Amino acid sequence: MDSDVLNLLDELEEIIDRGVKIPMTGKVLVDDSVVFELLDRTRSAMPEEIRNAKWILNERQRIIDEARAEAEKLMDRGKNYVEKMAEDNEIVKQAQGYAEEVVRQAQAYAREVKFGAVQYADELLESIEVKVHETVQAIRRNREELKVTVKEKNGETGEKSE
Repeated sequence: MDSDVLNLLDELEEIIDRGVKIPMTGKVLVDDSVVFELLDRTRSAMPEEIRNAKWILNERQRIIDEARAEAEKLMDRGKNYVEKMAEDNEIVKQAQGYAEEVVRQAQAYAREVKFGAVQYADELLESIEVKVHETVQAIRRNREELKVTVKEKNGETGEKSE
């Protein structure tokens, strides 16, 4: 990914370098369709994680919702079981214990699933953050190189005119 983006940035630098210089303005004319096409290619070279970040967040929510639904089903089953066993006092006590255990297990399961989903999303977003940071740093370095190149070109132009 990094080399693809860097190669595309090198291409952009070449386009700017080959552009028509406007005297006394420090500006360069470039073909906007070429630049837009290069930007599209740069977007395509971005990491898949960045393009799929929204899907990851939706998937996290789906997992949490499924865990809640499963917990509700388990609690409903527990309640139904308790109602069926209400005829006998001893059975009622057992059913209450079972229902409480089912609820505890469902809540623990829901917490585990939620924690896992949050942790997974956080790790993925951290990875994306690192890649975005690296890309931004590469862009900054390339911009600085462009500035140095422009200054050197202006310095050469200034020396030749003297």
